This record gives sequence, C-alpha cells and structure tokens, in this order.
Amino acid sequence: MKPYKRILSMLLFLAIALTLFAACGKEEETAPQGEVSDMSGEQHFNIGDIMSNSASSTSSETVSSELSQGGTSEPSGTTETPSTDETHEWSGEFVITEKKYEYKDSNFMLLNITNDTGTNCDLTITGTFYDEAGEVVRIQQQIYHNFPTGWSNYFIFWPQMKFDTFTYELSAKEYENLTTLDSMFSYNGQPLSDRVTVGWIPELFWRDDINNTAMLMCRMIRSGTAECEVILFGHILILDENGDVYTWDFDAWNGDLTTNTMVSWWPHIEEDPLYAYDNKLLYWVSRDSPEYNEPLPDATNFTFIFAIQGAVVGELYNTLGANGTVNLHDYLPPKNLK
Repeated sequence: MKPYKRILSMLLFLAIALTLFAACGKEEETAPQGEVSDMSGEQHFNIGDIMSNSASSTSSETVSSELSQGGTSEPSGTTETPSTDETHEWSGEFVITEKKYEYKDSNFMLLNITNDTGTNCDLTITGTFYDEAGEVVRIQQQIYHNFPTGWSNYFIFWPQMKFDTFTYELSAKEYENLTTLDSMFSYNGQPLSDRVTVGWIPELFWRDDINNTAMLMCRMIRSGTAECEVILFGHILILDENGDVYTWDFDAWNGDLTTNTMVSWWPHIEEDPLYAYDNKLLYWVSRDSPEYNEPLPDATNFTFIFAIQGAVVGELYNTLGANGTVNLHDYLPPKNLK
C-alpha cells in the first residue's frame, strides 16, 4: 500500500509560484500551505553554537500537559552557549516553535524550524519524550540533509505513545557535496534551491467510491520550474477548523513516522496536463459506519501541513536505488534511539 507550509522560501521548498496552470490549463492562484497560528515556546539557536554541537533546548515548560490541555506558556527565550568554534565566523540563527497534540491514543509534537543563517546545513534534531514521573520513554532523531538557508519546514515527532513532556537538542554541520550520496541532496554541487522553484495547490475534497465510502482526497497541483527532476518525501497533517487534528496520512496507510509515505515528482517540463497533479488518499469512512457524519466536514476549512522529510534529485535517486547503492529509508526517516 503506497501512499499517496506552505512552501516558504527557497527550493522546492522555497517559493510557491504566483500563478500556475492547472490540469485543465486554466490559470489559477496558488493556495499556500496552511500555518499553525498558536505555535509556542520559541527558541533561537545561534549557528555558531549548534555547529559546535553545544546548544540544546529544554522545552518541558512549553509542551507540558498543561499546554496540551489548553494552557498557555511564554516563549522561553534565547539559548546562548559560548561557541567553541574558532575557525569560522558563523552568523544567523535557527528559530524553532512547537506545539503538542493529542490524537487518538497518542501524542505528537509539531516543530517548525526556520534557517535564518546564510549557511546550508545538515540539521539533526534529537527529541526526548518523558512520562509524568520524568522518566524517558522514547528518544527520536531526525536528520534533514541540506536544509537550505532562508527556508522553513515542519517536523513531526511521534513516539506512537502518550507522553507528558518533550525536550529537544539541535546540532548542525555545513552541507558539503563530497560523495554521490551528498549529490542526491543537491545539484551539481549546489543546493537544489539554487536550481529549483516549485510549489503546489493543496486541494482537499471528498469523493465517493463504488463501495459507498467517503474518501478525503488531496490533490497536489504542481507549479514552478526545475532544471532537474526532484522528489519530495514527507507526511501530510490535516487540521480541522478548530485547529485540532482531523487526520494524517498515517491513518490512511497504517504507516509510522519511519515510513516515507508521501512521494511527489517534479519533472523537467509539464507538457502533459494529465500529469500536472497527484491525487492522494488521506482518510476514508464507510457511510454505514457509526463514525460517519452527515454532512461531512467542509474540507475547505481544513489546514494542510506538509512536513517534508527530504528532497532528492530524481535521476540520482533512481540510479542509486535501482542498483542497491542507497536505501533512502536509511537516511530520511526518523530513528527511534530508545
């Protein structure tokens, strides 16, 4: 069963095109990815600090059970640790906000990270989950290869269990294209953001199938330009009109955070409008099920979040994957360290 932020600045990542031609050839305005307005616990990480792997964030106060029950918290300010790196004059910072969600029988954290530095980095985020007794219940790590300067992205930390508080640490190194694998996350030695501008209209709608089942679909209508074929990996989160979790792609495909269920292709030229979009199934419910509600929620009131896990050059990915040189599941998904 294969699956099917707004793109903020630069890269595939960077800019949503101002206009695009949809499948019918009609010019439409883009509908940027939604934003979560009540993120909190803003942290600032000086790039010199995290380049020396010495900066960390203890965000228990901002993501405690009080917050998850509707409480509020003030940003905990700037983390300042003297940098031990004397060989570079790094400038700028990473800015992180966060929110804790409860969904079904588990909790998860949504982080938004912005690279306000002039450096493209391999970024490592290590999250630790604690129970009410303060005991560590899980440690999870995500690595984003070649996180471009000027870009923001959502990250989902899901331990697949209940937890009380959450902390994270951030470390980074300057991105370098030294190997064929590194090249897969860049293009001719440069970040993809120097070569690619893509975006999409995230269109959500309900559709019935022949089995009398209501299906929530996401149509990703492509826009933008590319000098190379690019593949995006990540997960989709859908929030309802109240900002609560309505569904995510894990529901539809029984996946977990270590499975790259969303795959989007961005070819060189969109000559055939039939291939200008992808339909992806996010959620379904039988009309005979007690879960079914009539009328169905208005999907136009939903907020669409795409937490991108990685972007790769299609040609290299296809070549290295086909000959067994590389398995992206070793490089893109989060890893459970405990």
